[in-house]
Amino acid sequence: MCDPTAIAALQGIVEYGEQQQQAEANRKAANASYVNDIRQLNLRQRQEEEAEAQRGFEADVQAARNQATAKTAAGESGVAGLSVDALMTDILRQNLFDDTKAGANLDMTKAQIAQEKEGAKAGRQSRINQVPYPNFAATALQIGGTAYENGYFDKKPKRKGGAGR
Repeated sequence: MCDPTAIAALQGIVEYGEQQQQAEANRKAANASYVNDIRQLNLRQRQEEEAEAQRGFEADVQAARNQATAKTAAGESGVAGLSVDALMTDILRQNLFDDTKAGANLDMTKAQIAQEKEGAKAGRQSRINQVPYPNFAATALQIGGTAYENGYFDKKPKRKGGAGR
C-alpha cells in the first residue's frame, strides 16, 4: 500500500506543474492577442494618416483650381485690384482653415488610438492576472501540511541492528 503522504506530495507536484502550464499558456495567448490588437491599431492609424494626406492633396488641388477659375473670370470680366486679391486670399484662407481642422481631427484620432493601445495593454495584463502562476512555497507548505496531518513527522526512525545500540 502506498503512503498517503507520498501520494499527496506527488499530487501537489503534478497540480503545481499543471497550474504553471496553464498560466504560461494563458500568458502566451494574452501576449499574442495584445500584439494583434496593436497591429490593428497601428494599421488603422496609418490608414487615417494616409486618408488625411490624400484629403489634403485633393483640397490643395481644388483650391488651386478655384483660384485659377477666379483669376480667369476676373480677367475675362476686366475686374482687377483689391477685390480679386481678396477673393484669392479668401480661397487660400478657406483651404488653410480646412487643413487645420482636418489636422486637428487627425491628431484627436491618433490620441484616441493611443488610448486604445493603453486599453489593450491593460486588457493583456488583466487576462494574464486571471490565471496566476502557482506559488512554489504555497505548494511546499501544502505538501508539508498534508504530511503533518498524516502523522508523517510523528514516526520514530527505526533502528537497524540490536536493542543495545
